[in-house]
Amino acid sequence: MLRENYGTMIIKKDTILYHTSDELLKYSKKKPMLFCTFHPSDYAGDNEFINFIKIKKDIILLFMIDHIAKIKIYSSLEDFIEHPNKNLAKKHDFILKEMSKKLKKENLDGWFSSIENKSNVEVALINDKNIYEIYDSKEFKKNWNNGYYSGDNNEIIVQKRWGKYKISIIENPVILNINKKYKNMIEKYKQHEINSKFHSEYTFQIILDHAFINYI
Repeated sequence: MLRENYGTMIIKKDTILYHTSDELLKYSKKKPMLFCTFHPSDYAGDNEFINFIKIKKDIILLFMIDHIAKIKIYSSLEDFIEHPNKNLAKKHDFILKEMSKKLKKENLDGWFSSIENKSNVEVALINDKNIYEIYDSKEFKKNWNNGYYSGDNNEIIVQKRWGKYKISIIENPVILNINKKYKNMIEKYKQHEINSKFHSEYTFQIILDHAFINYI
């Protein structure tokens, strides 16, 4: 039922995702899931290392989105769990273990959703060596700049500069097989981007620009 009510995102083999940490990341069975992004700018933290996560096969993620309002993307996580912290409940391993079981039952490899119901997005991978490998780890250095207004009267728009960290899904687009209820939301989301005049400011915008989208 999850596939029908929400939909899926297929990420292709050899896609690179990112995970930042204060220590070099090593595979551990203790954590039920690994949280990653398509670009490190989706996380606001100042960690010591950036870890390059390579997808080992085509994987299928639950498109775990409730609704979209302007640039904000609201997660559906609270539809699946009973916890007072709602979206922040994903910090608890016992919650993630339950979610992992539900996803495996549907033959899913993880989920795609927003970070704390904001504009940034992430991927939660089931912790399985058959799904991903830690391809590389390096010292983390922020080298991107968000878009901003410039000039004496803020008449100039400077677009976001993404920096050196490659967004792998530009060359290796995802496939979205998602419920038709999202079609109008996504069209409004794209129109809001045009109206704002800040183009490709958010990762989800880039995902949609390159993805193959099928509404079901």
